[in-house]
Amino acid sequence: MKSSKKLNSLFSVFLIALTLTIFSSCNKDDEQVPAIGTFTYKVAFSGNSSSYLNFSTGELVLREIVWDGTLEGNAISTSITHSIITSVDVATGLASPTTPIVDIAPGKYSDISMGIELQDNGVDPNMILEGIFTHSNASTIPIKFIFDSGEVFEGSLSNYTIAPGSNTTCTLTLDLIHWFQNISQSELEDASLTSGTIVLSESSNAELYDKVETAILNATESGSISFK
Repeated sequence: MKSSKKLNSLFSVFLIALTLTIFSSCNKDDEQVPAIGTFTYKVAFSGNSSSYLNFSTGELVLREIVWDGTLEGNAISTSITHSIITSVDVATGLASPTTPIVDIAPGKYSDISMGIELQDNGVDPNMILEGIFTHSNASTIPIKFIFDSGEVFEGSLSNYTIAPGSNTTCTLTLDLIHWFQNISQSELEDASLTSGTIVLSESSNAELYDKVETAILNATESGSISFK
């Protein structure tokens, strides 16, 4: 009987030790797994005004967002694609519906790029910019730019470190006024009006529209990316 009690006691000690070992091992494994980071997408606009142009409202309609980056130590880059029809407000940068939240492994990423593709359904414009044009005599008149082509805009960032458990925003910033730099103040003063507004589109003031379209095509990879 004493021998049996002793064996039972030793077995109990063994079970306790085994449980503690497993529990300790699980805790160590949990500590070694860094918390996933997250980020959301945003499209922002800079340089919305010049000495005679000021675009304050409008929208871009997107159909796809692509993000790429190479995590340190990985041979293959991380590529994330979202197919989403969303409208981005030029004044606020807010998207409706909202863009997805991305779960991503933390660490230092290099060769980061973010691109957006405009929706092109062949019917509705995918970019509308509205603002004010100022004449050389200081008088003002509304101006509207209407665009409908499935262009892709991209920006790049050399590197960024995503901290474990962080929640940041990856922003692609586009310089709007850069697209209008080839149109002079005098050319806009001579533009025809539609219901009291300078409209630049494929069917209205087409020569000026073509200049803006060319500038857009030449600047599709000139965006900048930032995290914050």
